[in-house]
Amino acid sequence: MHPTGLRIHLIYNGEPASEGNVLLDAPVKRPGYTHAAFVIDCMDELVRWLGEEGIWISEGPIRLGHDRRITCFIRDPDLNVIEFNEMLR
Repeated sequence: MHPTGLRIHLIYNGEPASEGNVLLDAPVKRPGYTHAAFVIDCMDELVRWLGEEGIWISEGPIRLGHDRRITCFIRDPDLNVIEFNEMLR
C-alpha cells in the first residue's frame, strides 16, 4: 500500500488459468492480472455518468464486504474488468 492510498494486491499462490481473464471470486485463485479496482466518492454519480456515456455495467451496484462498500463492475473495450467502490461510513 502506497501512502497516497494506492493498493496493489499481488496473488502469489495462484494456479494458471486456461479460460482467460477470471475474477478473484472464482473458487481457484489464478496468477496474473484479474482487474483494477478504484475507490470513488459517489456511486450514484458514477452510475449516472456511465449511463450518459453508454457504458454498460456488468454487475452492480451491489453492497459487499458486510455492507462496508457499494461496488459495480464494468468491462473496458478489451474486456478487462474494472471495479469501482464507494466506501460506506
